[in-house]
Amino acid sequence: MTVLTAHGLSKVYSSKGNIVCTAINDLDLKIEDGEFTGVMGPSGSGKTTLLHLLAAIDSPTSGSIEINGVDPHKFSDRQLALFRRRELGFIFQDFNLIETLTIKENIILPLVLEGIAPPLIEERLRPFADWLQIEHLLDKRTYEVSGGQKQRTAIARALIHEPSLVLADELTGNLDSKSSKDVMELLASLNERLQATILMVTHDPFSASYCRRIVFIKDGRIFTEIRRGANRQIFFQQILDVLSVLGGNFNDIPFARP
Repeated sequence: MTVLTAHGLSKVYSSKGNIVCTAINDLDLKIEDGEFTGVMGPSGSGKTTLLHLLAAIDSPTSGSIEINGVDPHKFSDRQLALFRRRELGFIFQDFNLIETLTIKENIILPLVLEGIAPPLIEERLRPFADWLQIEHLLDKRTYEVSGGQKQRTAIARALIHEPSLVLADELTGNLDSKSSKDVMELLASLNERLQATILMVTHDPFSASYCRRIVFIKDGRIFTEIRRGANRQIFFQQILDVLSVLGGNFNDIPFARP
């Protein structure tokens, strides 16, 4: 089943009627149910703009986006807020956790906002806390845990309401190499265990190697895509090979080997 379809998607930024830049240019993309897809490209290639369009944070200049057959850009502000809360999950580089809440309260927030009964919330929470190895942290505040533990909390919050699509933006950008490895292994495991549909924007080829498919974009267009076989190390090398052809600024990326 197709979860997300983007067709002829374009985003043009203009000033006083003059085109300043074309961030996304006539882009087509499909994401199937249960896929773990990465989006990569040089700085300025349109990755973040694409993510904002798919998340309905920004509106396209032309083209269409459908999530489960529905175009969120046709909703009113109230309908859109409800749609994003129910159908989408978000994982950010800077975690976006609420410091005044405990780890548990951050995770269950989507369920509380939906008015789910407390016993059902507890029933949903426990497996996630166990899978992500944060059950011993539930009563702590965000400032009392590490960056890797914060990101695990953010992953749990993004998945606990069983969204149709999880959107992740540079989720290992603020983590050290060990925490990045741990977080990506856990996210890949949850993708397989729950068949969660995940779209992740990343600069990091190591993190990208945990995806099942990588879509590379350049100048707002699809450049190419590759799919992972059984061997993740081979996939990692394939990612590096495409990046070397793609060009652009990747000098700041830690090309750690898996």
